Amino acid sequence: MLKIKTLSIALFATFFAFSAMAQVSMGLTATALTYDASGNEKMKSSGNKTNKDASGEAGYASIFIEYTLPTDTVIGIDVMPYSQKIGDGTNSVPDTDVSDDADTAGTNKTDVNMSGHAMIYIEQPIDADFGFGMPFVKIGFSQMTLETDESVATGSTYGDETMDAFHVGVGLKGDLDDGFWKLGLTYGDYDGATFVGSEDVDSVSNTITLEEMETLSLSLSIGQSF
Repeated sequence: MLKIKTLSIALFATFFAFSAMAQVSMGLTATALTYDASGNEKMKSSGNKTNKDASGEAGYASIFIEYTLPTDTVIGIDVMPYSQKIGDGTNSVPDTDVSDDADTAGTNKTDVNMSGHAMIYIEQPIDADFGFGMPFVKIGFSQMTLETDESVATGSTYGDETMDAFHVGVGLKGDLDDGFWKLGLTYGDYDGATFVGSEDVDSVSNTITLEEMETLSLSLSIGQSF
C-alpha cells in the first residue's frame, strides 16, 4: 500500500494548505459492484496452462473524508477498513503427471477477498442543475489487497497480492436537511497480479496469474460538512 500512503500524505498536506479556505466533509458510502476478470493457472510439474474468465457481483461499505475547495473541486479519500468476499471458485483437476505422487488429482476450492480498499479521488462539479442534484465527474486511484483462502488437493497455499487501479466516473450530488447525498457510477481498471503457490516435495509450484480486472460500481454516499 506504499503508493496510496504516499498519495494520502500529499492529500492531507493539501488539506492543511487549504484548511483556511476549504470545507471538510465526512460520511459513509454503500457500494455495489460488478467485475470481469481474466487470467490463467499454470500447473506444477506438468506445465499445463488453463485460461479462465470470471465475473461476479459484490457489495461493501466504506467511510470517506473530503475537502471542498473554493473552486468547488472536491479532494477526498475513501477507505474500506475490513475484508469483503467478492468471489469463489471450485474446479476438479486430473493428475496428468502420473510419475509424481504429490501432483494428485482432486477438487480445489478458493475464496477471494478484497481487503483494505482505499481510493484517493477528485470530483469536479459540472455547471448544470437537474433540479434534484448537481452533476460531477470523478477520477481516482486506488489500492487493495486481494486475499485468497484456498483448499487445494495438492496442498498448495497462496499469498496475498496488492493491486492498483485507476477510476473514472460520473455522479449527482444533492442536499439533505442535515448534510448531503451523492450517487455515483464509476469504472475501475485494475492491474494484474501473480500468485505463486507453495512448493511441493519436488520444489515446483502452481502459478495463478490474474491478467486484468475491470469493475463497474454504483455507490450511494451520505455525508455531513463541518
